[in-house]
Amino acid sequence: MIESDDGYFLSQDHDCHWCVIPVQHKSEWFDFLDLDTDDPTAWDVPEWADRVGGSPSLIIFNKYKKA
Repeated sequence: MIESDDGYFLSQDHDCHWCVIPVQHKSEWFDFLDLDTDDPTAWDVPEWADRVGGSPSLIIFNKYKKA
């Protein structure tokens, strides 16, 4: 589990895997998504991104707010 006081959002990586992203890394995440998929640095999500797997329904949460 990755802890963040600012919250999280769900997003998909280059391969359409769902990931949980800490809000504090939002701009870095979108910079990562802008990388060319042929660039080896685009192949693995950053360490602060948590790849969920096949579906966002695998995430359980007790609270949420709309952005």
